[in-house]
Amino acid sequence: MLTRPHFDRACKLLVQEYENFTPSRSANAMRGWSWNEHPSVSGLGYLCRTSNYLSRDIRLSIDVNSDETYAEIDEAAATCIDPETLTSQQYVVYSATFRVPCFYFAMYHSNGVPLSINELISSTLFRSGIFQDANITTFALTRRDTPFPLISQGDHPTTGRPCWFLHPCETTVAVEELLKEVENDIDEEDMRLLMWLKLWFTILGGVVDLQ
Repeated sequence: MLTRPHFDRACKLLVQEYENFTPSRSANAMRGWSWNEHPSVSGLGYLCRTSNYLSRDIRLSIDVNSDETYAEIDEAAATCIDPETLTSQQYVVYSATFRVPCFYFAMYHSNGVPLSINELISSTLFRSGIFQDANITTFALTRRDTPFPLISQGDHPTTGRPCWFLHPCETTVAVEELLKEVENDIDEEDMRLLMWLKLWFTILGGVVDLQ
């Protein structure tokens, strides 16, 4: 877990390291972020950036005995449709509840209209195939093998703007497991904080294509 000051420090170190980094596929997840402070309240800073993605075709199957929808992305049909360019506003904020970074995002059509959750999961923002047979409601998406929603709707903790976010409940365990493999080579606090955040991005990248 991270304290709020540790989160702030790790984010600023990441921005500094990748500010002039040579573009590459492996580094793109960490590039393009900037650190934003709350205009009047200290301790509410966050990372933000804007990226473009494409739409994909989606095929929906509905369980007549449930109010939920089950989504399945039709990859074959997706190649037959001219994709739309979508704009994604992305944020990394601090979760005071779970004491870890949390990924918030919003996505818009080219005309500025926000995407529905069905449109979101059919975009190239998410890795292909991870939402097969997911349970979908208007405001959340839950995989059948997890008790918590994977994606939920909520306001940005600092700006108050409506966003979607990935639930951070298992983040600490996942990052700490990866950190055990490399922490013997880290002898400075700043390096450890930066590595913690990089490993978090690695885990996030298993679900989100941070391109």
